[in-house]
Amino acid sequence: MEQMVTLSIAGRQFQLKATSPEMEQSMRFAAEDINKMLARYTEKYPDRDFVEMLLFVTLTQAVSRVNAQTKLNAITAEGAKLAGDLSEYLKNIEPDR
Repeated sequence: MEQMVTLSIAGRQFQLKATSPEMEQSMRFAAEDINKMLARYTEKYPDRDFVEMLLFVTLTQAVSRVNAQTKLNAITAEGAKLAGDLSEYLKNIEPDR
């Protein structure tokens, strides 16, 4: 179910396609997060150029994404290790028990 979504980011309107209600919700949360972050940077660094503020937001978001991916990779690896350990443990249990 594809639908058009209008988002306001940095004072500009964007028409984007959302392929699901979940995607639309994610897009709206992301736009809200960007706008809040931009407002914080603009307040903290009022003399900076607007493009610099957008770059700060982009860098912050990219760093967060990289950190989240690193953590996810570690959790996935740990989950695979635990699944392997459990499988090995279950193989070694005596069938008579």
